[in-house]
Amino acid sequence: MLPPFKHASKLAGTRVLVIGGTTGVGLAVAEACVDSGAASVIISSSNIDRINSAVSQLRSSFPDTNCQIIGFPCDLKHESSLESNIAALFEASTPNGTKLDHVVVTAGDRPVPRPLNEINFNYIKDAGMIRLFAPLLVAKHAAMHLVPGPASSIMFTSGISAYRPYPNWNAIGAFVSSLEGMTRSLAVELKPTRVNLICPGPVDTGLMSHFYPDPETRKVALEALSERSLTGAVGKAQDVAESYLYCMKDQNLSGSIIRTDGGILLV
Repeated sequence: MLPPFKHASKLAGTRVLVIGGTTGVGLAVAEACVDSGAASVIISSSNIDRINSAVSQLRSSFPDTNCQIIGFPCDLKHESSLESNIAALFEASTPNGTKLDHVVVTAGDRPVPRPLNEINFNYIKDAGMIRLFAPLLVAKHAAMHLVPGPASSIMFTSGISAYRPYPNWNAIGAFVSSLEGMTRSLAVELKPTRVNLICPGPVDTGLMSHFYPDPETRKVALEALSERSLTGAVGKAQDVAESYLYCMKDQNLSGSIIRTDGGILLV
């Protein structure tokens, strides 16, 4: 007879680092990990106030949890300190030789599209800093701090602009698309540690306010996106978070791209 909650408890006792875990999908992933019985959930972003707020929110949501919920800052936007910041984050997250079971990267920034005739090399570098260079260096240091074996995993985040680019998305779209090749390559190189990529479609998070700062315009945009979606709705962070949980739990999954987009690319 199977033990109770055999599948629901697959994340029990695990240690999970969520880089970009203070808002939106990242925060939903952190919340889902606490809810799934993780022993430690570590969240990170560049802003210490957001970290403190998110840690407080998670602790308030689970007042009876035994999960250790902590956060550390890590700035992924500056070339000169990028790798040293990432190395420091992993050192802080693995005290006294402890190891991580899963590393999730949902960190992002607000895209600044530019037409081709206005870009230069510095713009291209800036566009790639958090979209490709940081994830690749995260993989380098994660490999040194993960429990060996197929139960451990690294998850990256891209977007449907890899398949349906937006106007003036030249450099941004190139880096978003490149994550697929990077994921497959790392899955081969880091085996048996598993490496996968989650590709969300439109998700109703605070980032929407960046694109549509006016509440009425945002409402109209969300309604239009809902009409295009096969589900009739824009994705919610707590639903998209399930894709990350799946990648953590399925020890037969590596080098895969998981799309969670409401079928919007089919129409």
